[in-house]
Amino acid sequence: MDENTIRLLIRVLLQKRRLPSASAAKVSGSPASGEVCAACAMIITDKQLVMDVVPRTAKGKEPIQFHVLCFELWNDERRKPRERIA
Repeated sequence: MDENTIRLLIRVLLQKRRLPSASAAKVSGSPASGEVCAACAMIITDKQLVMDVVPRTAKGKEPIQFHVLCFELWNDERRKPRERIA
């Protein structure tokens, strides 16, 4: 999936509040083992890194998992003013 498509998906997910717009309280990366990316819904293969993100508003919830690129795009998109996300 290309970067522009992923960026559009992330905008929709942010707008529908399926991805948080809050900053991350904790971010870590580790080798993946078949997790599903919260942004693109594709499997993160064992040859990739998975980014585990705990948003500031996610008290007691499991981390959100992203591909590295999807994490970077989410982090960029969530910072944009709301009128640009819509």
